[in-house]
Amino acid sequence: MMRRMEDTPAVFRPEEMSEPSSDSEDLIKEFVGHWGLMARAWGINSSMGELFALLYITGTDWTADDLRHRLGVSRGNVSMNLRELLSWGVVHKVRRPGKRRELFRAETDVWTLFRKILSERKRRELDPSLSVLDRAFQVADEDPSLAELKGRIEALRSFFRLIDSMAVQLLSRPVGDLADFSRIGGEDDRKP
Repeated sequence: MMRRMEDTPAVFRPEEMSEPSSDSEDLIKEFVGHWGLMARAWGINSSMGELFALLYITGTDWTADDLRHRLGVSRGNVSMNLRELLSWGVVHKVRRPGKRRELFRAETDVWTLFRKILSERKRRELDPSLSVLDRAFQVADEDPSLAELKGRIEALRSFFRLIDSMAVQLLSRPVGDLADFSRIGGEDDRKP
């Protein structure tokens, strides 16, 4: 039986980290667990969410073996999910002189993460959905008996096109400009 993060001794950490306090360990566990739940809600492998969260929240470099032990998952699971996170561009390989083992580090710039995730979600979900809606609209447009169906498809298609247009605009802006969007929601004025 594989151990999960909750069963892993609190003293286990990569060599680069200092001994965590009980409070920091609890915070890390809660953060990682929540990202696993969010990943499932987004249709992403929960281990992938937990892996990214652990890399992100600790802010340190981890070996695949350290990640495997910490999360209590298989070597193949870690390998597969690291490959996916690397392809998304939200995790990077780190090499240290004199060290043979690969280390992994999460991207920590929130706006860079946002752009990379938005780009990947657009490519995997939004673009194919728009293609299906375009084809369905074309079919409905050619058959007068499908006028009601055509109206529903067009409403959804218009909404998806709006989201696509916003995504394209956000992705075309330099990372530094994206921080300006935080003012839209009044983030500067909110207190936790």
